[in-house]
Amino acid sequence: MSHIVLLGDSIFDNASYVPEGLPVIDHLRFQNQIASCTLCKKEFPRIKVDCPPGLLYPRPPQPVKILFVGVAPPQKGRHFYTDPNDKLRRGLFAVLKCFGWPCKDLNDFHRYAFFLVHTAKCATTKPSLSVSYLCSSLYLKREIELLLPDGVCWLSKNVGYPVARKLSQQWSVQGGDLPFGQVTPVIIKGKQVQFLTTTWPGRGHETLTKSQLEKLFKALGFKPP
Repeated sequence: MSHIVLLGDSIFDNASYVPEGLPVIDHLRFQNQIASCTLCKKEFPRIKVDCPPGLLYPRPPQPVKILFVGVAPPQKGRHFYTDPNDKLRRGLFAVLKCFGWPCKDLNDFHRYAFFLVHTAKCATTKPSLSVSYLCSSLYLKREIELLLPDGVCWLSKNVGYPVARKLSQQWSVQGGDLPFGQVTPVIIKGKQVQFLTTTWPGRGHETLTKSQLEKLFKALGFKPP
């Protein structure tokens, strides 16, 4: 029997896994810590980083079936969760629609038990691997461990992929490494989580993103409603 979790006005069908404790509350508390972080200004004085980032994310669904990971907010206060015209949101929603997961808005996105975070929390003038490495080691690793999704989909080859490879070494990776574009099981806190690294869903990469994301849906047995 499915376990129904009521959070605010949203109901999510948890037929697979219930993380221990209170992951949503813990995640929200953790976001308050991230919101005031200014470490990038100290560590990378030559990189234009707009920090502190402020609060980035709404309340996540429980459970999170697929956690998507973008690179960084394009502007402070203007990103996937605040801007309907955000390029990452439009690109990802277009790809999901092709699989039978139409998202008119973020409510639909969360109703399917999807969630999105970034490797870097602060906006930068251009993607910085150094900033993403620092943020992911301090914050993204903990976010993934708190949310414990069924799958993690990294939406970047140039930044997301190297971050995913480096971060995954702190857990147990089947085969010892993450091949790009292939679904790879990673054991996190005793749970098997399927990792997929793919391209940013836009700029002509949509076909590749769709073909690779389809592998993750199949591995999870995840079918549209």
